[in-house]
Amino acid sequence: MKRELLSPLAVMLGAAVAFAACSSDGPDLSAPSTESSPDSTVGTPTTEPTASPTTDPDAPSTTDRPAQPQGFAAGHLSFFGDCPALLGYMQTEASERVTAWGLGGGIVPMGGDVMTATAADAAAPSAEGERSAQATAAPAQVEAPAADTFSGTNTQEVGVDEGDIVETDGEYVYVANSDGLRIVRVADAEVVGQPELPNGSHQLLLDGDRLLVVTTSWDGSADTIVSLYDVSDPANATLLRRSHLEGSVLATRSVDDVARLVISTSFDTRLPFVQPSEFGLDEERALERNRQIIAESSVEDWLPRWFDEAGDGTFGPMQPILDCNKVAAPDDFAGLGLTWIASVDLLGEATPVGSAGVVSTGDIVYSSADNLYITTQNWDSQVRPMPVDDVATGDSTDVVVDDGPPPTQIHQFDLGEGTAATYVASGSVPGRLLNQFAMSEYNGDLRVATTTGGWDFGDQSDSAVYVLRPNGEDLETMSSVGGLGTTEQIRSVRFLDDTAYVVTFRQTDPLYVIDLADPANPVLDGELKIPGYSAYLHPVGDGLLLGVGQNATDDGRILGTQLSLFDVSDPTNPQQIDTLPIGGSSEVEWDHKAFLYWPEDGTIVLPVSPGWNSCEPNQQCLADTITGSAGGAIVAQLNGRELSTRGVITHESTDQSGCWNPLQRSMVIGSELVTVGLDQMKFSDRATLEPRADVSWGNPADYGCAWID
Repeated sequence: MKRELLSPLAVMLGAAVAFAACSSDGPDLSAPSTESSPDSTVGTPTTEPTASPTTDPDAPSTTDRPAQPQGFAAGHLSFFGDCPALLGYMQTEASERVTAWGLGGGIVPMGGDVMTATAADAAAPSAEGERSAQATAAPAQVEAPAADTFSGTNTQEVGVDEGDIVETDGEYVYVANSDGLRIVRVADAEVVGQPELPNGSHQLLLDGDRLLVVTTSWDGSADTIVSLYDVSDPANATLLRRSHLEGSVLATRSVDDVARLVISTSFDTRLPFVQPSEFGLDEERALERNRQIIAESSVEDWLPRWFDEAGDGTFGPMQPILDCNKVAAPDDFAGLGLTWIASVDLLGEATPVGSAGVVSTGDIVYSSADNLYITTQNWDSQVRPMPVDDVATGDSTDVVVDDGPPPTQIHQFDLGEGTAATYVASGSVPGRLLNQFAMSEYNGDLRVATTTGGWDFGDQSDSAVYVLRPNGEDLETMSSVGGLGTTEQIRSVRFLDDTAYVVTFRQTDPLYVIDLADPANPVLDGELKIPGYSAYLHPVGDGLLLGVGQNATDDGRILGTQLSLFDVSDPTNPQQIDTLPIGGSSEVEWDHKAFLYWPEDGTIVLPVSPGWNSCEPNQQCLADTITGSAGGAIVAQLNGRELSTRGVITHESTDQSGCWNPLQRSMVIGSELVTVGLDQMKFSDRATLEPRADVSWGNPADYGCAWID
């Protein structure tokens, strides 16, 4: 039976729950704070940015090196020295932006709250999930593989783990789905454990005998739930701690036994804003009341909160998780939320620590083994309400719209000992980033690929690669190479050592190779134009690069998933040396963790969904060989400089609903390939693809298409 969700705020509201702001367990909200931090003596953030060096726009260019774009201001962070300074800043910025409908600009439920975490999501699974999982083939006992013969999460950087829905230690596989966690023993394909999880989507981080589960709640609130398990005995996993953090998780990383969660907390509904028509208020009076509410707010209203949840469903005290002097604001306003770093020591007591925060709406996050980078864009400068006085007097309700997208601000934090995260520097680059792969750190420099323009049909667009280096608190733009894919947009980026590979696409796929060996003087070495595009790039050997994307006609019509093998050993003359048309679509295009490459024997595995895009006429689509509704994976082979098809692994449908339940992950364990779907797992011989065993659970209709009656 599923327990009802209970809001801890509803339980904890009242005089006795006045936020526990001065609790000895929480951050110090007294004024002034004496804890040192970067710029801790700054009372309020400065508003005048410091310009970073710019490249000369009149410098000569050559045919193989486009003119360099001009650099942007750094956009520093200024840390608040005490809580009154933080409160004053938030009140000032909020008062300038509040409307008669609140800070969100739309319908704001009166008395609503961002955080409605619940005791109940740690409840028992649904009736279907309570059914014992069964192996559908009589599994033969196999010797557990050695600890070094299994694949891990496909991550961007060595030494930086990324949260994923699947983890393994070679003897057990941990799978998180919408109805909870399954622990499957490899030897006999049996589910040996099903620890309770809150409702939501999950990311797993496995560190020795500790399993961290980061849950994004589905109860309608911005609630990130962190559960740490002791899995030294996987059949009897023990919950060590469960904490609720206010906000939505943007990224989950782990370096040196410390998990780093980047969380975005919004304050749109933290204060009891009113709306016109409530209490007989018109727009002018509603605006006046909302400004008064902001003026009467306390610093606690502008800080993210957290609390522990005990095993019996009771809650610990709710309290702020960030000290005021660990919060900073950028020179250029970047949103009235808080993007902050929560650190969790996986081998300790797992008490979440608020390491640092930026007044902004968070965007893309990248982490090396040494530094974490948070990006923001100042959309507030593009669409701003008219001054509140004009709105109140009825002079105008129009908005001021600036031309072009805002630049991307980048803030660097050093990942020091323990749970520390220390601010290093900030910089700014024009344009927008595609994803985390658009950033990469190498020898202390940050390389960034962006696209500007191209928002509307017919707009010109342009892409560039920038090299930034910390100098004091500036991430200075040292150099750049622009003019990449004019009229096109970036579809994939991969930085490998001192080389950047950038794919842009509109009708054809230019693959650009950029030499970054001299970071002060990057050079566009070569480019290759072919139909289609690669959405994910993966190194597969000396001078070889594998692309996963879409084949296309000469006029840009896509023809389904395709593997492309590139020879980039001569950077001035990159070549496509082989392709493998697959058809359909693959999750790898938007989630690199779905991709598997096993270099020991050249095995390539990617999940594919058929029926989306057809191959070329008279060409057989491998995706079409995937039948049924339980999903499948294409297994390919890299033999030297050639791609070939090994076969297809399909899962058996366990119901008749016709719901499409695509496979999501694959991994190598010993001599086997393990494929993982929403409701099942299959173990197949890596050489022959012959199945040994499989196991299923739950009701398939509750995963991919619960909306079907």
